[in-house]
Amino acid sequence: MPQPNTHRTISISLAAVLMLSAAPALALEPVTALDDGFVLPSPATMAEASLSWPGSEALAGGSFAVLGWTAPFGVRDLAVTTAAAGTRIGKAGVFISYSGTGFDLYSDDTEKIGASWAFSGKIAAGARLTRTAMRIGGYGDADAWSADAGIVIRPVETLSLALAVEDMAGAELGESREPVDGRTRAGASWRMTEEVTLLASVTKVRRFDPSLSAGVLAEIIPSFLVGALGAGESDRIEFLAAFDLRSLRFSYRGSFHRDLGFTHGFSLGWADRGGVTR
Repeated sequence: MPQPNTHRTISISLAAVLMLSAAPALALEPVTALDDGFVLPSPATMAEASLSWPGSEALAGGSFAVLGWTAPFGVRDLAVTTAAAGTRIGKAGVFISYSGTGFDLYSDDTEKIGASWAFSGKIAAGARLTRTAMRIGGYGDADAWSADAGIVIRPVETLSLALAVEDMAGAELGESREPVDGRTRAGASWRMTEEVTLLASVTKVRRFDPSLSAGVLAEIIPSFLVGALGAGESDRIEFLAAFDLRSLRFSYRGSFHRDLGFTHGFSLGWADRGGVTR
């Protein structure tokens, strides 16, 4: 008769397979605990946006750090932990991050280091070196190095446009030759009023159809931000609730997938007085 640990291992393994099949945009590529539609460059989320959009750190205005944790579809053994930090020095920005997930039979992690340059207060571009590693119990380890690039444009104070390309050279994981399968993404945020920001983005993974998302962020009372958006491929609804306390921001982040249920996560961000936190 199978032992309880065997049942647990089988359950977690099945959950991992379902995650990879239901959300192909996250398969075999850099994962972060803040990989949601809210991390677009905007006055409300500039520090968090640096995780996904090279160039953001050069427009953030100062130093920042972000720590995030997410349990995909409630599977704590596959929880993703992410830490990132960056700063702007003159017109240059620097960035570093780590993100990882896994249990005894499977794990993957991603490390990034990058730099960017603000050509003016309205446009910045950046590049990053990324290491992606994977371990599967009984099969061995594999890793790959790749490069990302991006550009962020703020033609006016209330509008931000961004473009990012991950894994530009088509990296492959070790001897398996499994592609990292990076993404090309474009996004826009428009601050309609002092309290309301609209968001929209499109993501294209090489082997899959594009995914569209659109939503809104609203500061319903001073220092309290809420957000909601819808995304396709895989179909989901995402939620955000964030509270600001001076230079700190604590966020609850969640999403609902019609087949796999809820994902819950949290983040803690800090930005100095020179940075943009809202």
